[in-house]
Amino acid sequence: MSNQITVDSAATLLDNIRAVVEPLVIDNGQTFDRLKSVFLIAVQQNPDILKCSEESLRREISKCAADGLVPDSKEAVILPYKNSSGVFLANYQPMVMGIIKRMKELGGVFSIACSVVHKNDEFIYDEADPDALSHKPDRFASIEERGAIIGGYAVFRDNLRRVMHTEVMTMADFEAVRKASKAPNSPAWTIWPTEMYRKSVLRRGAKYISINNDKIRALIERQDEMFDYSQPRVAERVNPFTGQVLEHEPARSISHQQSEALTFTASQAKEMQPIENGQPVQEQSSKKAHAQKQKQEPVKTNVLPKVPDISIASEDKEKLVEAVEKVLAIATDKTISAEERRGVLKEAAKNWQPHIPEYAKPLIKACIDMVDWSIHKEIAGEPWTADHAVFVHDAKELLGVDKLKVGKYQ
Repeated sequence: MSNQITVDSAATLLDNIRAVVEPLVIDNGQTFDRLKSVFLIAVQQNPDILKCSEESLRREISKCAADGLVPDSKEAVILPYKNSSGVFLANYQPMVMGIIKRMKELGGVFSIACSVVHKNDEFIYDEADPDALSHKPDRFASIEERGAIIGGYAVFRDNLRRVMHTEVMTMADFEAVRKASKAPNSPAWTIWPTEMYRKSVLRRGAKYISINNDKIRALIERQDEMFDYSQPRVAERVNPFTGQVLEHEPARSISHQQSEALTFTASQAKEMQPIENGQPVQEQSSKKAHAQKQKQEPVKTNVLPKVPDISIASEDKEKLVEAVEKVLAIATDKTISAEERRGVLKEAAKNWQPHIPEYAKPLIKACIDMVDWSIHKEIAGEPWTADHAVFVHDAKELLGVDKLKVGKYQ
């Protein structure tokens, strides 16, 4: 009887968030019913999942659906954990099997070999010849006989079975990844350590192969650790205008407190370059900074941004459409919280200026302001999607395109 109550509770929870999750599932060619049935089995196996807050379950299940995976402990897993306040929260983790599955489906990769290496395994790797890697473990030996894990590797092959990239990591590398996590003793690391090692080498290696699929990039860039909002953390960032992975770029932690609105202007963006002539740029004098501040009109969160009236040159159209889409899509990314979206937006604001023609900078600035405005409204519990949709429509008309890919409104 208790199992039936657990199943009924889980089914009700999924039905309550169906409107949010189903479009994500359908977009990946799957069905909501399959996701639901797999989640019900996961709840039966681990009833603590239902102790998690509905908000965290909504967020983590949405991530899983957006990645095209199911939480069956093979493709992905939903892990319950307690935060510092004793509240149960859900943590979604894509598994190695799920990542490989999606990369083969969408990423143009024919096969991926990814494994850990034990001390007594036969392992040979010639860095000058990526085809020469040889790993011969004794699968019938006990864990004790194979010895401790000393490292791991991932080999990516294309449809002609040629090696695209080989990544090798030592145990010291794995420990460095774990120590960089703000939750080194989280369920992901304590329950699935071998899986986390494999995923570490898989994710690092995936950065060196050509991936032009947004879904795959989003999947492999999922953070392995639970977020800690109180300390600075090292994060992987992607320049939204070039696709360049800014690996291990230090990022400020994201505060749960509502912070001031972004006030980036075209003139301020020019001052965001931290290095000049090989030397750090010194801060302006207080007098000059004060005069500069008085000349600029900061964006207020209660002022609804508008699309500027500018003419778009035909040779810049494709690049500007991509930039507008990637910035505006930040507001509609339901796989991360509003606070996390603010962090992504700040990174975008820092990197857009060098890649946009001077005359078009007011357009990208307006897009950044619109996303910031939307985030503030969402945090305040106020409606924003209708105004965001109007802005998207106006931007679409300005750019002369039939549609802008900025996500779904939920």
